Amino acid sequence: MVAQEPVILEPKRQIGQACCAVVAPRLGDAAAKSAADLLKALADPARLQILAILAQSSGSVCVCDLEGVVGLPDPQTGQRPKQPTISHHLKVLRAAGLVGCEKQGLWAYYVVDRERLAEAQALLAALL
Repeated sequence: MVAQEPVILEPKRQIGQACCAVVAPRLGDAAAKSAADLLKALADPARLQILAILAQSSGSVCVCDLEGVVGLPDPQTGQRPKQPTISHHLKVLRAAGLVGCEKQGLWAYYVVDRERLAEAQALLAALL
């Protein structure tokens, strides 16, 4: 019996050759990095809660007022995160440019950066 050549259903491709039409990315490298950093900052339930509280507030909010109201309760104790954890979340939001901070004595008061929040909303809308 003579061995038959296998039937090739697809043409042979060279390395690096696409099999489909390539779609140009909607985001450049810098915009993709910026979007990823923003989404990383928002990727926590406590930070989303903090941002929602600050966005709904007409003024600034003291970090002490956020303690006990934001963050998922600990499954064992039922307690919400304490001030140091809240401050960490606020630091992440500040680094992303979503909130601003003003020190008054010992306390820090936070306010949402509405311009940056609008930019973030536009960025997310452009991605979808």
